[in-house]
Amino acid sequence: MSRGLDGWTLIASDGPLQVWRGPGEGPALVAAHGIEDSWKNWRELTSRIPGYTPYALQLPWHGGNTYEWPAGGGPADWLRRALALVPEPPKVLVGHSFGANAILEHLSTVDGDPGLDAVLLVAPFYRPADFSLSEQLRLRSLAAFRRVLSDGLRVSLGAGKISRMDPEVLSLMEHKLVERAVPAGFPVFYAAFEASGLHDLSRITVPTLVLVGRGDEGMTPMRAAALDRAMPAATLRIRPDYGHFCHLDQVEDMSAVTAAFLSDPRSAADSPEGGTPVTELLDGQPTSYVGSPRYEGANIRTWIGFKHFMYLVEEGVLQYFRDRGVGAREIYHRYGLGLEIVDSSVQLPVALEAEEQVYATVVSAKAKPGQGAPFTVTLTVERDGETVTTLKGKVRVALVTVKDGSGSEPIPSILEPYVVPDVSALTNSAKQTLTIADGQSVADVLAPEGSNAYLWDWRAPYYYCHFSDRLQHSAYIRTMEEVVDRFLADKNLAVGTLLDERGWIPVVSRARVQMVSDIYMEETVHTVFTVEDILKDTMYTARMDCFVRRGDTLELAATGTIMHGYAISRGEKAGTVAVLDEATQKTLLGGAA
Repeated sequence: MSRGLDGWTLIASDGPLQVWRGPGEGPALVAAHGIEDSWKNWRELTSRIPGYTPYALQLPWHGGNTYEWPAGGGPADWLRRALALVPEPPKVLVGHSFGANAILEHLSTVDGDPGLDAVLLVAPFYRPADFSLSEQLRLRSLAAFRRVLSDGLRVSLGAGKISRMDPEVLSLMEHKLVERAVPAGFPVFYAAFEASGLHDLSRITVPTLVLVGRGDEGMTPMRAAALDRAMPAATLRIRPDYGHFCHLDQVEDMSAVTAAFLSDPRSAADSPEGGTPVTELLDGQPTSYVGSPRYEGANIRTWIGFKHFMYLVEEGVLQYFRDRGVGAREIYHRYGLGLEIVDSSVQLPVALEAEEQVYATVVSAKAKPGQGAPFTVTLTVERDGETVTTLKGKVRVALVTVKDGSGSEPIPSILEPYVVPDVSALTNSAKQTLTIADGQSVADVLAPEGSNAYLWDWRAPYYYCHFSDRLQHSAYIRTMEEVVDRFLADKNLAVGTLLDERGWIPVVSRARVQMVSDIYMEETVHTVFTVEDILKDTMYTARMDCFVRRGDTLELAATGTIMHGYAISRGEKAGTVAVLDEATQKTLLGGAA
């Protein structure tokens, strides 16, 4: 025997196969790693699952192998040889990625009862037999394989070590790994992927929990549903916050899920998440979403504009509803409801960069009657080994009855408190209606002479709408961005001009957009923008109001505020806040300074 790390001992080996036993007592739990991986990566997860003796297998597809092993048998053959080296019959099998698929192949072809109590499969891959093979699928799979190799290297190194590494060294390591592993490894992986849907998974009777991440290409939602149908013994959970290496980077959550499953494997199929069905929408439990800002938002250098912060907030809120089984698409088609963000108020304490991975956390707040479902949202990134908050905000959501009446099922009780016939039915103190007197124009009412109000009229296009019908919240976010740009250009303070002449970069630190009533597709929107105040000679606050004309009245549809300033991008003061000179302040305030 050979002593390893953290109390793990090498107890058996045979050629490329090794069996390592870890500290613990109880039935045998045996873990199989993925391609280009190692037995070592099971140590932390298994240490958090009490009541078992953990064994980790080193399999021939480990990191650094030569890929000559397929000549000696398929993945299931090698797995069986490794299991034969384990000194006691396993009661639980755990597999990740290629190792998970080896377990599936083994269980679907083994003769007799495998003697297992439970199986846990993490991030397996699957191609239904009727899912056609194509060059496009092969290229997608190749891209995913390359990304998994790079991600696996980064996860194994750890964020702390990576933060201390020279980026060029890390890039060289990734290049060498991909250069070595892809030519020989990808054909092996793709052959297993092609064959995965040919195994008779209905033969497997052991309770099996399958954990996959929503963004993992090896198990897309469509393929996951096919696996679920093909394997009655499986309980499938698609987790929005899991990546391909969730057994390493989501170890705390995954160990809790695993321990709960192993405590009563046959109860896991009682609900989609293996727990109690959702009985309350605002349950106080957090939802997480992982994403990146769209490249479109990197308008000045690689900094992201505030509009794209809001898109990430919206994605986090949508994930909250999906996690509770009432996603936007489902409630539209089943209940005839449109999920609409009706109010957002955010602070942006630091800048967000293109291609950063953003973590959104959404938690419900206490609802007030007639005001929709409230949430708090936080966006964070990881920089230099620390978590940095890039947005703190509050959001309210209403479920609006859609006009086409597509829903055919009764609205469930968890949604009823937040359903309204239209946005104007919400309790809202910002409601406002203005009268257009005889002889007056819209401009006379909204932007009278001397008011410093800037008026912009535009048509509500279909691509700004929701539910084939009405303007959505993000339309007003885009309007806020554009009306600021138009106002500044009108005042000879255009963004491009200030960039060229002064090196000033626009910065938004606060913003709020609140819907008050509805504007429908192709109606004319009358948007008014007014600078209200200058703060400490560095920021200005402004207000946006969007009206729609109905007869001889103007009805307020949305209102918003923004706090705007500038950072200096070059010279000795680069990185500091720009001071607004007296002339600029007077221009912004229409000569009132």
